[in-house]
Amino acid sequence: MTPIDVVVPVYGGAETTRRCLDSVLAATSRTPFELVIVNDASPEPDLVRYMRELAARGRATLIEQATTQGCAAALNRAFARHRDRDKVVLQSDAFVAGDWLDRLAHHALARDAGVIGTFTNAVGVATYPLPSTDNALPEGSTVASLDELFVHANAGQAEAMPVVHGPCLYFRGECIAAVGAFDGAPLGSDYGVEIDFCLRAGGAGFRHLLAGDVFVGHAGHVSYGARKAHELAARTDNALSGLYPAFPAQAEASRKRDPARAFGRRVDLLRLAELPQQLVVFVSHPWGGGVRRYMNDLAALIDERAEVLYLEPAADDTVKLHWPRAGESFAAYFHFPDELPLLVDVLKSIGVARLHFHHVHRLPRAILELPSAAGLPFDCTLHDYFSICPQYHLVTEEGRYCGEPDAIGCAACLTRRPGQWGLDINAWRGTFGRFLRGADRLIAPSQDVAIRIQRYFPELSINVWPHPEVAVEEPPRVARVVVLGNLSPAKGLHVVAACADDARARRLPLTFRVLGSTTEPVRQFPAVPLSIVGQYDDADLAQLLVAEKADVILFPAQVPETYAYTLTVALASGLPIVASALGALPERLAGHPRAVTLAWNAPATEWNAALLAAGFSERASLAAERATIPLRLATH
Repeated sequence: MTPIDVVVPVYGGAETTRRCLDSVLAATSRTPFELVIVNDASPEPDLVRYMRELAARGRATLIEQATTQGCAAALNRAFARHRDRDKVVLQSDAFVAGDWLDRLAHHALARDAGVIGTFTNAVGVATYPLPSTDNALPEGSTVASLDELFVHANAGQAEAMPVVHGPCLYFRGECIAAVGAFDGAPLGSDYGVEIDFCLRAGGAGFRHLLAGDVFVGHAGHVSYGARKAHELAARTDNALSGLYPAFPAQAEASRKRDPARAFGRRVDLLRLAELPQQLVVFVSHPWGGGVRRYMNDLAALIDERAEVLYLEPAADDTVKLHWPRAGESFAAYFHFPDELPLLVDVLKSIGVARLHFHHVHRLPRAILELPSAAGLPFDCTLHDYFSICPQYHLVTEEGRYCGEPDAIGCAACLTRRPGQWGLDINAWRGTFGRFLRGADRLIAPSQDVAIRIQRYFPELSINVWPHPEVAVEEPPRVARVVVLGNLSPAKGLHVVAACADDARARRLPLTFRVLGSTTEPVRQFPAVPLSIVGQYDDADLAQLLVAEKADVILFPAQVPETYAYTLTVALASGLPIVASALGALPERLAGHPRAVTLAWNAPATEWNAALLAAGFSERASLAAERATIPLRLATH
């Protein structure tokens, strides 16, 4: 059997390169291969020494280039050695496992195959767990364990793609002979030469494949760095679009078809099935708010014992089952009621132990059949009154408590505002009465909720468990800086904006509030700690200032003020004042014990230093004042 050349071009990155080469030599493939290392004039002596040691021991063939010539030249030199062989190009920051080469060689048996790509965690045509993302390996996973899952889930399967790229590419010898050498000149660099090769090969009648059963680890961006790689990718995309006008449309069509999705979803299911924790499915609407916060908090609370999936409405009668854990992309869609059995099969295959219903809004009515269809116990948290009121909140059209009228009153309400599923009030409550009676546990966050629902279903036993909450920490002290009056560049608008930017960048305990409007748009909260009240009546300014509970007032004028009526209000407040040493401001502030003036063109860092000193001095003063109150009371 003709060996395959496994070509690894090397320049730097001694640690990752050693891991790469060691992984190739330690793999269990039976396919004969020759490890061909191309030393592209590496500047790292230890790395050069290691490559030469491998060659001296007969573990690898070493090609040494006297000067750095780049990836395309390195590959062309390696490819020219054995023109009758298939080649695998493995980047020096990639890691393989198991019988990876056997599997790639199997896909290469397709006579029209040109280039074959693999799954990887970062920088490739198919990344996992998140697509088109530089992923870390999932917690508890290794390259070998993920590769085994891809084998198990997708053995022997591949999908056609217009191009493939990534840390590991298999090139069939026939394709190399037909297409010729790698050429970075039309692209402006060697970045993307494999994509250019694929497009030339496609024009020659070859088909490229994504191997669904091979996963290759990738450190990612070791060669170029993330920022430079991003710049090169943009430039390469523009060059490829010019060279191959049909390519953008091909790439978009492939993106929409997403041939990698099914492969990744099968691996997700295997990973979920192998988790040591129990699997619990939370059923709810897709919105945020208190229900979603409760679900997230509860998921975090049981994290060590259970992994949580969410089941929620998607569109029409379709529901979405997904894994909400950060860094995961698993999502599967089921149309109800015809695909309810398919959802049941999925839940059983991954070993779901329990369901927990939180809401039914926008879900198909058949969702209530899921526990019995899957044979699963379930809990139900009564976040509101959905079980007795199709409006959920016992609310009138005017947004007030309805008083819980009799069935005739509820029917009149539903005539004006029909609930989901088209049920009348008796059918609605009958449906939910039967459903709730089947629950293992009914949970209400307050006694009031339990009492109200038991009026309609007196036979139900409802546990009153307050929502789990994390203790609220005392917020850090923040000095509140208030600017009075409409703010223009002349009045210091750009100074205030720069101070807010500096406070955010350096995480200073400052927040800025403009009592007035601005003549130009500026960044506001949450981008920076700055908010704007808007126009006000002059007679209301003193009251507005009291309501703000300011710690310091800022006058950052950039032109000589002639008087400033707003300064009169500031002086009357007795609060610390930080102002420009310009025009009438220092004159009017003379003798004020809490006034600080700065050069009008001082940088934001100096303004903020003065504001912090003044603002926290005021906080200390207020604390001392409050501390004397009990003593004064005790002496009267």
